Amino acid sequence: MPRKCSVCTHRKRAHINRALLNPKNSLREIAGQYDVSKSTLQRHLKEHLLPAIQLAKKEAELKEGKTAIEQFNAMIKEAEEKYNGSTGALQVSWFREWRSMMELGFKLGMEAQREKQEYNDVTPEVKKLIDHLFEEKNDKE
Repeated sequence: MPRKCSVCTHRKRAHINRALLNPKNSLREIAGQYDVSKSTLQRHLKEHLLPAIQLAKKEAELKEGKTAIEQFNAMIKEAEEKYNGSTGALQVSWFREWRSMMELGFKLGMEAQREKQEYNDVTPEVKKLIDHLFEEKNDKE
């Protein structure tokens, strides 16, 4: 039978977990403060704490009801609004932000979503840019 994690059974587990999540703390400092080994902390972080955090994030996402595509679309819409509401260098900056998000979207496979969705709510300039990005992507393939 495998041995139980000494951090999970530690009486100050919550304090240790908080210390592990604080980037200012080193494993050596935490190990000395709570009388556990550095390797025990590494194992606990990798096998118990990080998976628990990932699970909590997924549950929060499910409760919120937003899929990755919905979150992506909200980010794009926000960037477009900021782009349209700015001028000069700030507008260029927002365009670059929007463009990098679109490139990320393509990398994540958003082209399938685009084929299903018409971009009626974007300006003609933005639609032209979307089409241009798709053409570039298809030319590379």
